[in-house]
Amino acid sequence: MSAWRQEGTYVTIESIISTYGYLAILIGVFVEGELVVMTAGFLAHREILELHWVIGAALFGSLCTYQIFFLLGRTQGTRFVSRRPHLQARLARIQRLLERHDTWVTLGYRALFGFRAMTPFALGMTDVSHRRFFALDLLPAVVWAVTFSYLGYALGEGFDVVLADIH
Repeated sequence: MSAWRQEGTYVTIESIISTYGYLAILIGVFVEGELVVMTAGFLAHREILELHWVIGAALFGSLCTYQIFFLLGRTQGTRFVSRRPHLQARLARIQRLLERHDTWVTLGYRALFGFRAMTPFALGMTDVSHRRFFALDLLPAVVWAVTFSYLGYALGEGFDVVLADIH
C-alpha cells in the first residue's frame, strides 16, 4: 500500500482513487473508454470503488462524450471536413450507411472500432435530430457501461482465483 504523510494523516493511493475515481472515469471515458471502465470495474471488485457508481460514471461519461461529438458535427462538421480531405472518404462511407440504416447505425456504432468517434460526428452533419440521436444512443450506452464495468469486475474475481492457486 502506497502512502505518504500529509498534515498528521496518511494519504493512500486507495483513498485518492476512492475520492477522485468517479471523476477520473468521467474524464477517462473520453480518452480511452473500455480500458478505464474495466479498470474501474476491477477496482470495484477490490472494494475501492462501488460498482453501481462505476456504471453510472461510465454511462454519464460515455453519453457526454458522444453527445459532444454529435454537437461538434452539427456545428463544426462541414468546416472541419472541408479542411481535411483525407477524412472525406471515411465520412462519405459513414453517411452512405446512415442514409440506408440510420437507426441501426446509431444503435450499433459503439461496436464499430475505428468509426466510433466519427459516427456521432457524421450523424451531427445529417438531418437526424439531437433528441433522436440521444434517445437511440441511450440503450447502447447503458449496455456498454454495464458490460465493461462487469468485465472489469469479473477480471478481479479471476485475479483472486489465480492468486489463490498461487498460494
